[in-house]
Amino acid sequence: MADLYAGPGGLSLGFKWSGFFQPIVAVENNERVAETYEKNLNARVIKKNVASVRPEELLKIAKKQGFNSFDIVVGGPPCRAFTSANTGGTKWEKIRRKTKMDTVCEHPDWYNFWKVVDALKPHAVIAENVMGFRSRNDIFSKFIRRLKISGYAICYHKLNAEYFGVPQRRKRIFVAGIKNWTREEEMLLPKNPPEATIKRVSVRQAISDLPELSNESPAPYVSRYRRRRPTSYQLLMRRGSEILYDHIAHRVHSTMAERFQYIPQGYNLRKAWVEGKIPESAMRSEYCVNGRVIKGFSKNTLKNMHSNIYRRLRLDDVSYTITHVRKAVLIHPLQDRLLSIREAARLQSFPDWFRFSGSLNQQYQQIANAVPPLLAEAVAKKIGELLMHISRSRESND
Repeated sequence: MADLYAGPGGLSLGFKWSGFFQPIVAVENNERVAETYEKNLNARVIKKNVASVRPEELLKIAKKQGFNSFDIVVGGPPCRAFTSANTGGTKWEKIRRKTKMDTVCEHPDWYNFWKVVDALKPHAVIAENVMGFRSRNDIFSKFIRRLKISGYAICYHKLNAEYFGVPQRRKRIFVAGIKNWTREEEMLLPKNPPEATIKRVSVRQAISDLPELSNESPAPYVSRYRRRRPTSYQLLMRRGSEILYDHIAHRVHSTMAERFQYIPQGYNLRKAWVEGKIPESAMRSEYCVNGRVIKGFSKNTLKNMHSNIYRRLRLDDVSYTITHVRKAVLIHPLQDRLLSIREAARLQSFPDWFRFSGSLNQQYQQIANAVPPLLAEAVAKKIGELLMHISRSRESND
């Protein structure tokens, strides 16, 4: 398989776990992100933008490993223009105005994704993005139409990660295309299971075996698991790991950390303030660092605060969507600090042996941008089974 806009490798890891696919080559232009992918998935990474990659480069790498073609091409083109969390002025309409695009112009990332797929002609293709991608009908419909012209039967579903064993409420849209498929297209992707059958994994079940940290002492990069009986999810995440790496959290200023103690589980800062759980003294509007005055939160700031930031997770529920922990201020359910790198990775279903490259800030961002591997595995198993069915049918007709 080839992975375009590969990120740290969540999609590829899930496909590898399925037992049907082996990552051969990935394309990722961010140096640190590419390093993460390469060292964890043991696959060649082309450190370029997809727009500048020739399909022949991908095939050459595949042939060196004994493959003449790709069974599948997967990828998640950048989603920032479509995400609801993005209010900073880079939505698709603003991007078009800035670059003077008109309504018939292509979104470059999705066009380049399709161009590689059309050139490589894999048996199947998977694309993933945030829910807002579906609402951009001019981009979404054009991408679907191009895949159909290229000979693919197409299906798209909105999948919720918490329904597939991921301890996180994360909704994403998946597009699947497969060649030589003559049955119902709805069969190409798994569906969200009925509510009554779902066995959710809570935050407690996901991270309670990780040692306590404090904001003042964020912990070393190497530590030990807590001595308690691990849950089945924790055993899955710990498989292949004896030593705990990267259980380290970004330290915030003491003024910010002081507010954490007043925010109950499931609350954000604004709700805690409105309900009178935070004293006036903890909401001072400025503080001094090395003689320099830093502006903090105020009552006016709270009125305009996004509801998806400054939140404390619930211990016995699934996590909120994991975004950049430091920027979103995602607070541990019991300890007055931000989530650690390892906790964020656990809530995304990355195993403990999976190591992220770069600074803490870069690692948080990689985790936030990734596809949860367990969700990717469910998609991969469905596609893999269908490709096997097609192959057997072709053999029986020969």
